[in-house]
Amino acid sequence: MKKNAFYVFSFMHKAMMIGQLIFLGVLFYMVYSKTLVPPMAAQDKIVQVIALLFTAAVLFAGFTLFKKKLALIKEDPLAGVKEKFEKYRGASMLQWGLTEAPVLFCGICFFFTGNYALLALAAVPFLYFVSLAPSTEKTAMQLDISSSELDEL
Repeated sequence: MKKNAFYVFSFMHKAMMIGQLIFLGVLFYMVYSKTLVPPMAAQDKIVQVIALLFTAAVLFAGFTLFKKKLALIKEDPLAGVKEKFEKYRGASMLQWGLTEAPVLFCGICFFFTGNYALLALAAVPFLYFVSLAPSTEKTAMQLDISSSELDEL
């Protein structure tokens, strides 16, 4: 069975998602099992505010940059399906990276403070990341091309 470009694209999303889960799982285990005493437990309120602001700012930036890049891709009348998909994949990877960053940051903040609210905060961008999973229908709709054209990549 030939693996098309979209299959690889989808696989990359799943790999990033699993990486986040493993990372958070390891941090959760270390804090829960009391492997170490969180060194910044006394500053957990300050860290919580920083994590919340960071999460909001980076998610907004990722969403905004993706929409701008998508508009540029759709405006290019000379681009073929393959070129549009390559640019779309780059824009998606940027958005995924900017969505993954707050998950990892909140996880690290949780690790340093032991505050489970930060782990709950990490769940918000993680769930958003899950919702960004690529599908041929969604990609075709966003690029204004047909699903069959994507299958040929």
